[in-house]
Amino acid sequence: MKRILSVLLILATGLLAQARLMKSWSYQELYDQSDLVVIAKPTSTQDTTEKATLPNISPDVHVVGLSTQFDISLVMKGDTSAKKATLHHYRLADPEQLMRNGPSLTSFDSKQHTRYLLFLHREADGRYSPVSGQTYPTLFSVVKLEGAAQ
Repeated sequence: MKRILSVLLILATGLLAQARLMKSWSYQELYDQSDLVVIAKPTSTQDTTEKATLPNISPDVHVVGLSTQFDISLVMKGDTSAKKATLHHYRLADPEQLMRNGPSLTSFDSKQHTRYLLFLHREADGRYSPVSGQTYPTLFSVVKLEGAAQ
C-alpha cells in the first residue's frame, strides 16, 4: 500500500509541476553576445503601435511594444561616447491577465533613481533589445542595481 501511495504521489506532483526550458546565461555569454553593455537610468517609457506574441512560450502571450529611453552612466562595451539608448521591450497586452509560469517582462519607473546593468543587442532600427530575448529579460539582460551599486 505504501508503494502505491508513493507512486501516486510522485505522479501527482509531476502533473502539478510546470516548467519551461530556457537557456541559462552567464555574464560572460551575455557580454560576448552584446553590442552594448551599460549602466543606465530610465528616463521615460512610451507604448509603440507594435502588437506581438512572445516566442518560445505556450500558451500564447500577447504583448504591446514599449520604448524606454535611458541616460547612460557608464559604457562597458560598445560606443563609449553614447549618452542615451532606447530599449525595445514589451508589456502584457492585458495587464489583468493571470498566468502561471508566465514571462518575466521588465518595467521601469523613471521617477525612481534606479540604475540598471543592461546587456543589449542593436536592432536594425537603432533601438536595442535584451540579449537574452524578450520573454525573460529581467532574469538575465536587465539587472536592477541595488544599494551602493546605484
